[in-house]
Amino acid sequence: MYEEHARSIGRLVDQKNKAYGDSFRNSGDILRILYPDGIKPEQYDDMLALARIIDKMFRIATNRDAFSENPYVDIAGYAILRSKQIEEEKKEKEIKIWR
Repeated sequence: MYEEHARSIGRLVDQKNKAYGDSFRNSGDILRILYPDGIKPEQYDDMLALARIIDKMFRIATNRDAFSENPYVDIAGYAILRSKQIEEEKKEKEIKIWR
Protein backbone atom coordinates (compact mmCIF):
# COMPACT_ATOMS: atom_id res chain seq x y z
CA MET A 1 0.00 0.00 0.00
CA TYR A 2 2.60 2.62 1.05
CA GLU A 3 5.26 1.18 -1.21
CA GLU A 4 3.12 1.60 -4.33
CA HIS A 5 2.17 5.10 -3.25
CA ALA A 6 5.87 5.97 -2.87
CA ARG A 7 6.60 4.53 -6.34
CA SER A 8 3.80 6.62 -7.81
CA ILE A 9 5.24 9.77 -6.23
CA GLY A 10 8.71 8.83 -7.47
CA ARG A 11 7.41 8.43 -11.04
CA LEU A 12 5.76 11.85 -10.88
CA VAL A 13 8.96 13.47 -9.57
CA ASP A 14 10.93 11.80 -12.39
CA GLN A 15 8.42 13.06 -14.98
CA LYS A 16 8.46 16.60 -13.62
CA ASN A 17 12.27 16.70 -13.39
CA LYS A 18 12.41 15.53 -17.00
CA ALA A 19 9.92 18.21 -18.06
CA TYR A 20 11.23 21.10 -15.96
CA GLY A 21 14.83 20.26 -15.11
CA ASP A 22 16.17 20.15 -11.57
CA SER A 23 14.53 23.33 -10.34
CA PHE A 24 14.73 22.01 -6.77
CA ARG A 25 18.52 22.29 -6.80
CA ASN A 26 18.68 25.32 -9.11
CA SER A 27 16.27 27.32 -6.96
CA GLY A 28 18.67 26.93 -4.06
CA ASP A 29 21.45 28.41 -6.17
CA ILE A 30 19.35 31.49 -6.91
CA LEU A 31 18.36 31.91 -3.27
CA ARG A 32 22.05 31.82 -2.31
CA ILE A 33 22.64 34.67 -4.78
CA LEU A 34 19.70 36.68 -3.42
CA TYR A 35 20.66 36.06 0.21
CA PRO A 36 24.48 35.82 0.23
CA ASP A 37 24.65 36.57 3.95
CA GLY A 38 21.96 34.08 4.89
CA ILE A 39 18.29 34.55 5.62
CA LYS A 40 17.24 36.54 8.66
CA PRO A 41 14.06 35.51 10.50
CA GLU A 42 12.26 38.65 9.32
CA GLN A 43 13.01 37.59 5.71
CA TYR A 44 11.55 34.07 5.98
CA ASP A 45 8.14 34.87 4.50
CA ASP A 46 9.61 36.73 1.52
CA MET A 47 12.13 33.95 0.92
CA LEU A 48 9.41 31.29 0.99
CA ALA A 49 7.33 33.21 -1.55
CA LEU A 50 10.40 33.74 -3.74
CA ALA A 51 11.29 30.04 -3.59
CA ARG A 52 7.89 29.12 -4.98
CA ILE A 53 8.03 31.84 -7.64
CA ILE A 54 11.55 30.85 -8.71
CA ASP A 55 10.38 27.26 -9.14
CA LYS A 56 7.60 28.46 -11.45
CA MET A 57 10.07 30.61 -13.40
CA PHE A 58 12.12 27.49 -14.12
CA ARG A 59 8.96 25.80 -15.37
CA ILE A 60 8.24 28.73 -17.70
CA ALA A 61 11.79 28.61 -19.09
CA THR A 62 11.96 24.85 -19.58
CA ASN A 63 8.48 23.54 -20.42
CA ARG A 64 5.74 26.03 -19.68
CA ASP A 65 2.82 23.85 -20.78
CA ALA A 66 3.84 20.55 -19.19
CA PHE A 67 1.12 18.77 -17.21
CA SER A 68 -1.46 21.35 -18.39
CA GLU A 69 -0.33 23.71 -15.64
CA ASN A 70 -0.16 27.49 -15.93
CA PRO A 71 2.85 28.70 -13.94
CA TYR A 72 1.88 32.34 -14.51
CA VAL A 73 -1.34 31.78 -12.58
CA ASP A 74 0.69 30.17 -9.80
CA ILE A 75 3.08 33.15 -9.68
CA ALA A 76 0.15 35.56 -9.54
CA GLY A 77 -1.37 33.50 -6.75
CA TYR A 78 1.82 33.56 -4.70
CA ALA A 79 2.12 37.32 -5.23
CA ILE A 80 -1.46 37.83 -4.04
CA LEU A 81 -0.90 35.63 -0.99
CA ARG A 82 2.27 37.46 0.03
CA SER A 83 0.78 40.88 -0.72
CA LYS A 84 -2.20 40.13 1.53
CA GLN A 85 0.12 38.84 4.24
CA ILE A 86 2.16 42.08 4.10
CA GLU A 87 -1.01 44.20 4.37
CA GLU A 88 -2.12 42.20 7.41
CA GLU A 89 1.31 42.66 9.01
CA LYS A 90 1.07 46.44 8.47
CA LYS A 91 -2.37 46.54 10.09
CA GLU A 92 -1.11 44.57 13.08
CA LYS A 93 1.78 47.03 13.52
CA GLU A 94 -0.63 50.00 13.35
CA ILE A 95 -2.87 48.43 15.99
CA LYS A 96 0.12 47.90 18.30
CA ILE A 97 1.15 51.55 17.88
CA TRP A 98 -2.28 52.75 19.01
CA ARG A 99 -2.34 50.55 22.11
